[in-house]
Amino acid sequence: MRNTLIIIVFLTFTNVWSQEKTENVDSLRTKSIELVRNIFWMHPPRYQKWVNDYEDLYTFDQKAELTALIDNFEKETSFEIAIVTIDTIIVTEDKFEDLSLHIAKTWGVGKRFKDNGILIAISKGYRRIRIQNGNGTEILFTNEETQLVIDNYFIPYFKKEEYFYGTLLGIKEITRILKSKM
Repeated sequence: MRNTLIIIVFLTFTNVWSQEKTENVDSLRTKSIELVRNIFWMHPPRYQKWVNDYEDLYTFDQKAELTALIDNFEKETSFEIAIVTIDTIIVTEDKFEDLSLHIAKTWGVGKRFKDNGILIAISKGYRRIRIQNGNGTEILFTNEETQLVIDNYFIPYFKKEEYFYGTLLGIKEITRILKSKM
């Protein structure tokens, strides 16, 4: 009986200690994630040309192809298109759209005084995409057209986890629409 009591006390103590340790680790992890999110919000990294892939959705060659497409379009029209992929560690789902707008403003996508930028924010983890159009862009590329491009070009391929192809086709459609209205 005494041995059984000792075993029960030992198991109870071990269980309580284990739960306490797990709670401390979870609390530390939560605080660390909050710190990362706050730092990213206050100091978003400078953009690396047109494709900023913080979620590793694209290969090196795919980034190069997207960059070349956007580069050529920018030289031809002066419109700037930036892509940012956002990992779930960087932002909560409910702040995804706020962060995409914040990044667009912080990076200054678009030419000064023309406000002709487009920021495409993608989160595979949250299964979200947001396109932020500058005021100068919205004159030619309306919010309704933006939604149609998202629904018909990006989303069908994203659902199949073909992020590069969806992004490529979406950008090609955006550039086609903008060129047709210039």
